[in-house]
Amino acid sequence: MLKILHTGDFHLDSPFTGVDLPTGERLRNELRNIFIDVVELAGSHDMLLIAGDLFDCGYVSPDTLALVRDSLAAYGKPVVIAPGNHDPYSPGSIWTATAWPENVYIFDTDELSTFRFNIGEVGVAVHGWAFTSPSLERSPLSYGLLPDKGAVNLICAHADTVSPISRYAPTPHSLFAASGCDYAALGHIHNVPEVALAGRTTVAYCGFPEGRSFDEEGDGGVLSVTIEDGKAPEITKIITSTHKYITRHLEITGAASDSEVAARIIELAKSEGCDKSVSLKVYLEGSIPPDYAPNAAQIELLANLPLCSLKLRDRTSPVFGAEYLAGDMTIKGELYRTLLPRLSSADETERALAAEALRIGLLAL
Repeated sequence: MLKILHTGDFHLDSPFTGVDLPTGERLRNELRNIFIDVVELAGSHDMLLIAGDLFDCGYVSPDTLALVRDSLAAYGKPVVIAPGNHDPYSPGSIWTATAWPENVYIFDTDELSTFRFNIGEVGVAVHGWAFTSPSLERSPLSYGLLPDKGAVNLICAHADTVSPISRYAPTPHSLFAASGCDYAALGHIHNVPEVALAGRTTVAYCGFPEGRSFDEEGDGGVLSVTIEDGKAPEITKIITSTHKYITRHLEITGAASDSEVAARIIELAKSEGCDKSVSLKVYLEGSIPPDYAPNAAQIELLANLPLCSLKLRDRTSPVFGAEYLAGDMTIKGELYRTLLPRLSSADETERALAAEALRIGLLAL
């Protein structure tokens, strides 16, 4: 039996440019702490696979580098790293300029290569590649892979199985099927697709260990993978994130004031169990009276959710209760009738522009 911890896409030292400096530093520290937690989790496993983008870019602070190096050295067991498009293996990169512990094995070429181990009585072959620049427009797996007979064969790589025209090692499932490997530990796609079976190869993305924005929603984690002879790998996701981002759509049809909208948001936050560990983005949707324009800043103030980070996006349309405008023979009615096709457009930008035009026009009139 072989037990592997599969992780990646930490993006350590992310800049967090969308927040103020103290918040950015706090979030960077949280990511570092989660890395320490993941290495501790790996202590109950035989091997740690890091499938790319361990670092967010080529520059890494000395403190972060020391933390990573010392944590992996203390782990002691084999660690295999496949550099990704954010932290490629190139001359002068963090990979070449650092003395890594003896138990850390780093792919250093964009051609397929292999590390071999004996873990107890189990022979293990880990196949993979490194990004050597920010893009890799072919799959190194396309040249074929000969699995080691009698060994557990693994792939550890940064790759894109979704887009055939990707600039990030586009690798269709057919190539994994042809490899004859037991398990492919992949990184790159943060909001992960379902685990797939390609031939006899189980193909899985680890996802992000900690969300950094609304592009990475839900609980972040790592994969614990157990491989036994003659059985499909058993995969368990272990939640590692301390903070998560969620997006919800809130129907506010008929609401005519910011206080009404705020009350509905409070109920939504309660139903979602939002606390200080949650950032909540709410899309306001539905039809509202033409003379009401939601004020995001005022709504956030009225909702008063100190334990939850709240962002609002207004996607409402000012047509609720506007039947009187449809039959109004004054210029107000004509303005409404002229804008109505655009207020009902499938194009979100056009709807928003028409809604703003109607509100401004009605206020002016």
